[in-house]
This record gives sequence, C-alpha cells and structure tokens, in this order.
Amino acid sequence: MIRKITAAFGRLELVICNVSLVALVAILALQVFFRYALHMGLTWSEEVSRFVFIWFVYISASLAAQRGTHIRITLFIRWFPGGPRYALLIADLIWIVFNAFVIAAGVMLISRMLKYPSYSTALFLPMAWIYAVIPVSHALMILRIIERQWKAFRAGTSVIAGEQELAIETKSRSSEP
Repeated sequence: MIRKITAAFGRLELVICNVSLVALVAILALQVFFRYALHMGLTWSEEVSRFVFIWFVYISASLAAQRGTHIRITLFIRWFPGGPRYALLIADLIWIVFNAFVIAAGVMLISRMLKYPSYSTALFLPMAWIYAVIPVSHALMILRIIERQWKAFRAGTSVIAGEQELAIETKSRSSEP
C-alpha cells in the first residue's frame, strides 16, 4: 500500500515537472515569437513563465531528493566515525529538520496571505496559491528523504545516486595492471 502511494507521488511529481518544463519552453517561445515576429508583447507570459518555473524548481527538488541526486559534499564522510552511511544519515536528518522549519514558515506565510490577500499583477491570481509550493515541496522532500534512506537501509546500498557504480568502477580500475 505504501509503495503504491509513493510510486503514485513519484509519477505525479514527474508529470508535474515534465508538464511545467514543456509549458515553460512553450510560453517563452510564444513570448519571443510575439515580441520579435509580431512586434507586440504578451502581458501574461512573463508572469506565467515565472510561476511555472518556481513550481518546476521546487517539485524537481523533491524528485531529486527521491533519486539521491542533490548536490552533496562528500569529501569528509569517509573519516566520519561510523563511516559514510552514518554521516549521510546525519546529513539527511539535518536536511529533514531544515525542511520542517521551511514547512512551518511556508504555512505561516500562506495563512498570512489568505488573511491579507495579495494578487499577481497580470493574472490577478492569489499569490497564496503560488507560494503553496513551498510547504508542499518540502513536505514531499521529507517523505522522499525518508523513503530513500529506508530503501538504502533495506538494500544495504548508498543513499547517493551512482555511488555503488562509482565504487565498483574504482575497484575495477585499481585491480587492473
């Protein structure tokens, strides 16, 4: 049951990322065409492309957390007492705490924006809907970090994407004459 839910969220995140990226490229291309071919601008295109980009970045961050492809500085994890696995677990725990703070701040921001509404300039969209991606994506990141740690723990692998392949490649190179 839990696997089906996480798989559904993963597909939803991937669909949102793909659709938003296609929409971003299409809107920007349309804006360029209107500006340079027809010599008139679209009043809504810059605002929509900005909002789509914001949602794309935040949801993609959650997807990257699931796949273990976030940027990490792993230079010192080999020297950590207990080894790399514990160092990465502590780093992810710190990341979870950070995400929890961002969720709390995001919820406070949205509740304030619902109480004192502000609207986007061109489309008159409630900005609370735009900023809703902040707590949503950070909550998804927490779920994805826990999911990735759990899968790595059960499989006995690294939580960093490509880490196993890199270790195998390094061993094979060192054994070659």
